[in-house]
Amino acid sequence: MNYSYYEELAKTTNELTVDDSWGQGRSVFGGLTTAMVLTYIETQTGLKDCDLRTINIHFCGAAIEGELCELTYKILSEGRSVIQVEGQLLQNGAVKTQVVACFSRQRVSGIRLSQAPIQFEKTPQEGIKMPFIKGVAPGFVEYLDTRFTSTAMPYSGSNEAVISGWVRFEDRPEVFSDSAILALIDAWPPAVMPMLSQPAPTSSITWNVEFIQPRTELAADDYLYYHCEVVQADLGYAHTEAKIYHPNGELLALSRQLVGVYDKAKK
Repeated sequence: MNYSYYEELAKTTNELTVDDSWGQGRSVFGGLTTAMVLTYIETQTGLKDCDLRTINIHFCGAAIEGELCELTYKILSEGRSVIQVEGQLLQNGAVKTQVVACFSRQRVSGIRLSQAPIQFEKTPQEGIKMPFIKGVAPGFVEYLDTRFTSTAMPYSGSNEAVISGWVRFEDRPEVFSDSAILALIDAWPPAVMPMLSQPAPTSSITWNVEFIQPRTELAADDYLYYHCEVVQADLGYAHTEAKIYHPNGELLALSRQLVGVYDKAKK
């Protein structure tokens, strides 16, 4: 089942299961669980006149493939301009993905400041496409068109802690929603991975995304450009910061993650 199937499912029910093709290690891909919670929140609250500004995610436990998931939400506060909503994905009563989303209504302001569009060094066609090798790559990679533009690849033992490139779904959704953007941002391997000289588990623990508003609408077949760097890493954890761009060079979102790195130090 492709991404659009699960996004549409989250609009119509609060109980669902995810098949094993969306696996990531021992868990369901966190970008998908987050996208489903956000989709459920937006559908249930009907915040049609609001922009998603920030979303904070805690991955509290592994969501198991094939087991029943329950989606819940609760409005935490609602003012004239800002609404904050909590959402959860649960299995057997335990929280697996926890979300707090902040929505805003637009207001007139005399303050206007934006970044100039960037120029990309490589097009999607010039990037290196990530192959899907069953049993080697995470299952969800099958559903993505991911093209690296950074030079250091995961597990290359590089001194460079940077990952960048273009990404979109192989089966493009009809509407490029905020939920779809979230799933694509999380699809990239952590930027600490090029520093590893051999495979080792890594796991996102917390994740914050800020959406830039207003922004140019995305077409269904657009790629997103992703650039992520490690700010600091030590003691088994890494802090990463990423910027996500529209194909026209416009900044779309800022992403920050705390990543667990389960390697072993060289003797």
